[in-house]
Amino acid sequence: MKRLGWVAVALLLGGCVSKPRTPPVAEPFVFRSLDLEQQDAKGRPAWDLRSPEARYDITRQLAQARQPRGRIFKRGKPNITISATSGTVLGDGEAIQLEGDVVITLLGKDPVRITGQQARWIPGRSLMLIDRQPAAVDRRSRVSAQLATYYIDRDLIELRGKPVLEQWEKPAGKQSEKTGDAKRKPAPLRVETAQVDWKPEQGDLRAPQLVRGTRRSADGQLNLTASSLQGNLRQGFVDLMAPVQVRDPKRKGWMNAQQTRWAINDQLLSSDQPFEGAFNKLQGQGRRFRIDLGTDTVFVPEDCQLRQPGEQLTARSCQWNWTTGRFEAQGDVELRRDTYKQITRSSQLQGTIGKDGTAVFRSPGARVNSQFTLPPQQKGQGPKRSSSPVRF
Repeated sequence: MKRLGWVAVALLLGGCVSKPRTPPVAEPFVFRSLDLEQQDAKGRPAWDLRSPEARYDITRQLAQARQPRGRIFKRGKPNITISATSGTVLGDGEAIQLEGDVVITLLGKDPVRITGQQARWIPGRSLMLIDRQPAAVDRRSRVSAQLATYYIDRDLIELRGKPVLEQWEKPAGKQSEKTGDAKRKPAPLRVETAQVDWKPEQGDLRAPQLVRGTRRSADGQLNLTASSLQGNLRQGFVDLMAPVQVRDPKRKGWMNAQQTRWAINDQLLSSDQPFEGAFNKLQGQGRRFRIDLGTDTVFVPEDCQLRQPGEQLTARSCQWNWTTGRFEAQGDVELRRDTYKQITRSSQLQGTIGKDGTAVFRSPGARVNSQFTLPPQQKGQGPKRSSSPVRF
């Protein structure tokens, strides 16, 4: 059931003339306010739209509203609020065109704002088309594209036309919440893809095509690619689907991995599947990994294997910081050097990446067992000795 209430008396513009040859152009009715409501099959409010002033064109059967404000209800309770600078209502609300600073807010514990400069709302189809600068924003994230289609009853936003996902490490403050994301600093993490499907109320996010990401910091930039991604922004994670590649151009670092989880709020990348990578001349692999993007630290908690020219190291676990170049290996550490076939065993080894790109290892305070083989003496250099290993 629809109700269109026009409050106050219309002001008819134009004077009286006697028998004009051609009828004058009909002037619109001007009303003090507009009040449009619709109920669902159970008699509960489905949606409403109000405006402090509206002009109604009888011939075209449309109303032009100033500062329209509306609500969409879910099971009789407000679920979404709508506002714009101006609006045009066709008929009794068959279609509503919203223009200028359009804001569609999904209410709840963590509100989501969908913004744009133009939106077409079709209440009967529970559909909104935002085709001018659409963006969906919450306290940490912003997803923008050239076109956004919001299926309200399905809790689904389809973003098409070069969608971009931006992520901030900390929630926006109260000032940013009031003024929008325009006051935010450039996002340190930016992900681009071909299409995004997002369920803002549930949080599910899906990008089924190639994904390219960039993370910028004061010390450099990381480039990331994946075949696709899926996750949940409400729960704060996104799964990057294999093959996953991470590149650090400044330090000649790279990593190739399988399916990788990105914990958005904690700024962690992790995978329980084997990977391989390199940091300058130091190459490594392991059964799984975790990267703390906040501290620029890589953790390999199981089966750590490292190698560089002339040396190979194995350990139960290891970690290194790609900003400082510091490295640490723990648990059954074994370092093999090609020179003299030297083998060093310890419970812990530490190291630092030098200017030449190789790691220098040391064992502060830990018991070390070393074994190496002396080369055989050449002729004329005294009695021939055995080349058996020497242990310390």
